[in-house]
Order: sequence, then structure tokens, then C-alpha cells
Amino acid sequence: MHRLFKHKISSAWLLAMLSFCPFSLQAIDGIMLNAGTGMDDSLIQSNDTRGASQVSAGIFWNTETSYKNAVIGYGELNIETYFSHLKNKDSLNLISVRPVITFWGDESKERLWFWQAGIGLAYLDSKKFDSIILSSHGQFSTLLGLGVALDEAKKHQLTLRYNHYSNANIKLPNPGLDMISLDWSYQW
Repeated sequence: MHRLFKHKISSAWLLAMLSFCPFSLQAIDGIMLNAGTGMDDSLIQSNDTRGASQVSAGIFWNTETSYKNAVIGYGELNIETYFSHLKNKDSLNLISVRPVITFWGDESKERLWFWQAGIGLAYLDSKKFDSIILSSHGQFSTLLGLGVALDEAKKHQLTLRYNHYSNANIKLPNPGLDMISLDWSYQW
């Protein structure tokens, strides 16, 4: 019964996030799927989650907002929301909404590779994942990624992403949770 209650909470959270998103469901611009693994404590998280698996599915909206900077290049802003399931000794489900900027170099987007950065909000249905004990269900969701377009129209993309979840020391302890993932996205 406890597991069913958590599933209903996660489903309710997903529906709430989608209904408050500034874009309608009819305006979805693409889908994304990923598979990932936990990391050791060499970056930000304070404990080891190697061996953990992550699978995610999500949708994204193209805001048609772009940025141009002499140092970091030309970037386009998308808003993504996704559901992830993490499993190792413990299981954890999360839902996240985050703006992501994809940097192509210049407006022509001639090169096939890009890099990404994003920060948003996540809700985790458990505060415990293996040896990591988080102090809150609400976390910030950050990413850095390096990707490549798989076709000339750049509709299919593959991205290697570093994902970090933490509450930015709003409440202690804040051990963080790090995952590395391979993301496939398709934009129609």
C-alpha cells in the first residue's frame, strides 16, 4: 500500500507540473529518453552511488528564445520536464522541470556538436537513496551536457549529461545526488 501511495503522489506531481507549465500539451516540441548510472563521490555528492541505474522519459518545449554571446556562442532555450526512476539497493522516483540552453556555436548551427547547461526544480519521492540521506524532497536539478546531432536537420540528438540534484544548502545535510546519463531526444 505504501508503494501505491508513492506512485499516486508521483503521478499527481507530474500532472500538477504539466498543468502549471507555461506551455500547453498541444505545443510539445519533442520527447526525450535516457539511461544512466550513479557516480562516485569525486564531484559534488558526498557518497558513492556507482551501480545505481536511472531511466527517464520526458517532453520538452522550444521557447523560440535564443541568446548570442561572443564568448559562449549562440544558444537556444528549451523547457523540459521528465520522470526518472533510480534503482540500486533503494528505489527513488523523481519529477523535474528545468530550462535548458543548448549552445551551437553560431546561428547557422553548421557544426553537429553542442553543449548544454540547465537548472530547475525536482521533487523526489524519497529522501533516502542507498547511502545518501537527503534532508528534503524538493531539490534543484542541474545539468551539464555535451551532445551531437544525429541527422542534418538536427531532429535526433544524443547527449552525455552530468545531472546533479541538491537543495543548495537550504536545509542540511545536503549530500547531493549525481548521475551520468546518455539522453536521446527527438524534436518534431
